Order: sequence, then structure tokens, then C-alpha cells
Amino acid sequence: MKRLSPVIAIALLLALSCQSRNDVSTKADPVISDALAQVNIDSVRTYIDDLVALHTRHTLSTQTDPERGLGAAIAYLERRCGRWAQSAPAGRPAPRIERVYYTAGENGGRYDRVVSVPELMVTLPGTDGARELILMAHIDTRVLDVMDSTAFAPGADDDGSGVACLLETVRILSQIPLEQTVKCLFVSGEEQGLDGSRHFAAKAREEGWPVHAVLSNDMIGNSRASGTELHEDHKVRVFSESRNGEDTDSRQLARYIKETAGIYVPDQEVVLNYRSDRYGRGGDQRYFQREGFTAVRVCEYCEDYERTHQDVRTENGTDYGDLAKYVDFPYLVRNIKVNLAAVMSLAQAPATPAKVRIANAGDLDNNTILTWEPVLGKDGRPDTSVTYQILCRETSDSEWMAAMPMGIQDRVAATAESLMEYTCPLSKDNYFFAVRALSADGHPGLPAVAQ
Repeated sequence: MKRLSPVIAIALLLALSCQSRNDVSTKADPVISDALAQVNIDSVRTYIDDLVALHTRHTLSTQTDPERGLGAAIAYLERRCGRWAQSAPAGRPAPRIERVYYTAGENGGRYDRVVSVPELMVTLPGTDGARELILMAHIDTRVLDVMDSTAFAPGADDDGSGVACLLETVRILSQIPLEQTVKCLFVSGEEQGLDGSRHFAAKAREEGWPVHAVLSNDMIGNSRASGTELHEDHKVRVFSESRNGEDTDSRQLARYIKETAGIYVPDQEVVLNYRSDRYGRGGDQRYFQREGFTAVRVCEYCEDYERTHQDVRTENGTDYGDLAKYVDFPYLVRNIKVNLAAVMSLAQAPATPAKVRIANAGDLDNNTILTWEPVLGKDGRPDTSVTYQILCRETSDSEWMAAMPMGIQDRVAATAESLMEYTCPLSKDNYFFAVRALSADGHPGLPAVAQ
């Protein structure tokens, strides 16, 4: 076992770091900053206008009409993404666009017949591709009657906003080489019972997709709360589940999104919501979580129930319906940037350290000894370009602080059998600890909580 012995000065830095409210932020990567600057509000408006013009995208709507319905929506997404794929520059593996079908209605539910339902998967291959990051949004729309597949169901926010996020991501990332693969899943069947995401999650598990993180974007374009008239155009929620009170991997992803937003989109506050979703509601992230993947839901802070699942109408002087004119486009653009920043940072970051342990958990000791397995490189041996950062937080806090400054870590051990070890001069009784790896150019990976 290799022991890292910090000098007294480092121990003092460490103690001071955890006793102050230091954040864990790294410096901005100009490549990511440049990519975020390319998010174009006019492009986003065009996507949503085009989607609304399809009249409905209901899961049971027509698949043969070229101008309306689910079939027309899939064809539209294919055309858009296909043009960007063809323009991918040399050195950037060409994106792959695939239709995926699943059978729905065999078990009844929100279906009046058995139907083969299409979805779309756009893969932006990484130069390494050892891990995959997933962005997800649902294509389908509905009105008050969930079985009405012919009424005008524009779905500008629910979930045209999420679809627009994925389209803009494909447009921008199709031109930028990334180390890890990014998949954009345009799912169907959300309004009928999360059926499309259930199919993709099962497919990912059965086929062994190396999924590192899933960000489901569902309603990220509205900033008004009906009834209360609260207006929050600089806040977005990230929902992350808990399992029996545990600090889950999904929670680490949510914190990561908040951290990267603080660096790249400082005018958009990411609010960590430690629930799986809203009361009595659910989203497409659920089935990825159930299959054991790290997944969160990104969602607007306020919800306008005069838009959600409404027939387009005017009643008692109030306008109802999910039309494009109610989308807050500057707000939506900021939320797209939040997604893009997190995904691009993770796509350039190392894997998560494994088997992070408090080695002296049973000892009467005011130090905390942390051990972990080194991150491996492509050759299966410890990656000598990787450094590590110890994170800590008091038991009453929700966000990590830097307990070990970057740049002082020794390189990893020479063999895969060796463990990294670090003695931290803070009590395990007063703090939670985590370890994360950093790439040579400073991109942090997801933390692993010490057990």
C-alpha cells in the first residue's frame, strides 16, 4: 500500500479549508466556455416553433402523416441531426442516428391498442468512449385527456424545451471532439407511463452500455408559477433520489451539475432538490435509476399548471395551453448551457475512484485514513496522468468543500493492486468524505463517497 504523507503546511491548509466555506470549483475550460457561447436563442426558438407546428406528438398519434404526429416528429429530428452529422469535422467521429422501436399497449394502461412506437438515439462517439453520458428528453405531448391523440397538443415547454436542449447539444457537440461518448435519447411514451425511457433503460442494462451519468430534461423553459405568480427565471431544479437516506451517486451528479454551473453559467442557480421528483409525479430518469444507473431530472423551478397537460383554450378570461409564446427563451438558453457545461466537463474527466473507504472507521482516532483504488488507464494499469482531490462536508451540509487542495497529490501507484491512502487531520465523526479524480488539465470526475 502506498501512503501519501502530507507535510505540516498541507495539513494546515486542509484543516482551514474544511473549516471555511470554500467551494470545490476548478477553473473554466475555454473549450467549454466557447461551446456555451454557441448556444443560440434563435435556433432554440426555431426548434420549438417547428415542434409546435406538428400539431401533436402524442404517442398514439399518426406515424404516416408527413406534417403532423409522432412520425413527423421523428422524421424532423432525424433531418436536423442528420445535417449536423454530415458536417462533423475531421478528427471528430461522425454522429450516429438510429431509430429504436418498442411495443406498447400489450398490458393495457394508457393505450387503446397495441402499437410499435418509435424513438430516436443520437450517439456522439468519444475518442476514448470507455464511458457514456446520456442526455434525455421526451418527444410526446398530451392534452387533459391523456388518450386524445388527435387534439392540438403543442408541448412547447413539456417537453419541447427538453427536446430543444438535446437538439442544440447535438448541433454544437457534433463539431467538437470529446473523450467520452455522449448519447442524446429522444424518448416516446413519457405521458403514457414512461414507457420509452423504460425501454431504453432496459436496453442499456441488457446491452451493457457503460453509462456514467444520465440527465433527463423535462420542462426547462417556463419561469412562472401559476396561482402564486412567483417568477424565478434564474433558478433551475435538479432532482436526485435517495435510497434509505444514503448519499447516492445521483446526489453526486446533482452536486456536480451545480458546481459546473457555478463556473460556466454563474447567472443560473442550480437548486438541489433531494427528492426523486415532484409530489405524485415522475419522470424518465426513474427507470434508469431502477436499472442501477446514476440519473437525475433537470426541471424548471416554477411550474405553470395553465400550460401543463391543458387543452388550448380561453376560459373565464384565462388562456390555457402549452404554446411557444409562454416559453421564457433566455431562461431556457441558460438551462441548456447548464446541461452542456456538465456533460462536456464529465466527458473530459476521469472515471470515479472505486472502493473509497475509511480505513480506520473502528479506531479511536481523530485523523481519518482514506483509501481507494486508483483510476485505470486504457492499458488497464493506473493512470499516471490522474491526480485526486479529497472532499469533505459537515454532516449537516449538503455540498462538498475542498479538503485537499489540487496540485499537491502524488501520482498514482505503479500497479493495479496498490491502493491509494491519505491521512486527513479531520475527524470522521464530524465530516463526510469523498474522493474524486482529476484529469491532467483539471477536469474533475464524479466523487465517490467514503464508506
